[in-house]
Amino acid sequence: MSLAAGHSTATTFQTGRAVGKELASIGLSWVLAPTLDLLSDSTEPLDASQTFGSNPAIVRDHATALIQGLAAEGISACPNAHPAWPLLEVFRSQSLTELAENVEEVSQTPEFTPLANFCATHPHDSLQFGEPVHDFPELEDTAHAIRATREFILRGRCRYQGPTVSSVAEAPEGATVCDKHLPFLTMLSGLNMVKLPKDPEAQLESIKILEAAVMSCPLSARLVRESAARVAKFKTQFLSWPKALTPRQPESLLLPNHHNFAQHAYQASITAVSEGASPLRGLAPTSILLLLTPSVPRKHPNSPSDPFEPLGRALSTSFSRLRHVPYTLSAGLTEIHRPFLQRAAAVILVLCNISSALIESQDEVVSAVQSILRARDAMPGQQRTRKVVIGAGDPRDLRDDFPGWWEVCCYDYSRGALEAVTKVVLGQREATGVLPA
Repeated sequence: MSLAAGHSTATTFQTGRAVGKELASIGLSWVLAPTLDLLSDSTEPLDASQTFGSNPAIVRDHATALIQGLAAEGISACPNAHPAWPLLEVFRSQSLTELAENVEEVSQTPEFTPLANFCATHPHDSLQFGEPVHDFPELEDTAHAIRATREFILRGRCRYQGPTVSSVAEAPEGATVCDKHLPFLTMLSGLNMVKLPKDPEAQLESIKILEAAVMSCPLSARLVRESAARVAKFKTQFLSWPKALTPRQPESLLLPNHHNFAQHAYQASITAVSEGASPLRGLAPTSILLLLTPSVPRKHPNSPSDPFEPLGRALSTSFSRLRHVPYTLSAGLTEIHRPFLQRAAAVILVLCNISSALIESQDEVVSAVQSILRARDAMPGQQRTRKVVIGAGDPRDLRDDFPGWWEVCCYDYSRGALEAVTKVVLGQREATGVLPA
């Protein structure tokens, strides 16, 4: 999403080339990216940053640019899409014949624009899918319905001929199917390649279940032969053992221009949601600046234990009295935070995917911080607190009303994104990003 916020397909193309160089340096020639899905109300916040936004044309153009950049370095992209999702509710009430009659109309909706464009321009490349077969009680009936929909949309409407790949390796918690049965169900739903679970024992069981399904005919011989033919053609055209065994020299990744380009891409994406300049511009360097950051998973095993440490370090170069006080989602604000909120001349509150169903809510923390600062600012003779809120994930975090706060979005909490947003918050750079439509 940060690439779309930078509103430059040229930058997205160059990003594809940069990623392609990294992959080629370790012998890889295939990548499961980008996503062709549009950002919508049903998009899980943790997945929002992987989309290019909600505008079909923008998603199409940036996905195309990224794929072309990867291809320029010899890397084949395998985009992720969910073409059956708009029809899942239809499965419950219509026969496959009735479903087929509606596919032509549905496949011409704007949501299908990125997928249709990819199929037209890359008819033999691979595509990644993750329909939630496990979300329905009649698992085999649903698998057949999803397979029929893919046939109608991909093979019929879009004339796509490449192999389809499962994006799901493990069933989510609470699903009615266990991990070892998921590869069978996804293959039954028409996918040509499936992912196996991480657990070695579950992998072996999955293979045995697939073998038994072929022998006892739940998986037809035609389906297996068709999958084998599509995968074999794809491997011949796009995958190469010589490339894998003789990778490029990784020294090329250490060139300064590679780092500089990444820095430029992050800077171009920073988006000011509020009008006017940052309230921290002109704040005395000796003022107390309070930084409140949530406890979130690390991006990489080698990352700092606190992912927002780079943000604190970058801010501390301008404010000697910076106080970085993280908050846990379970404990919320504690007696440690309150004294700092009472004394700070300025407060930076970081939000990260606050509406996700997969992490604890940050709403209580947001409400508590606003309540404390409102009471403090209402005291006679009290100088108003300068307030900044940073969205370091899903930009929809900033949909709620933050009266009196200056809002800015960096879409991510990687080191590059945090260092880029720091320059905007400090007033050292203008925010040039645009919220992806």
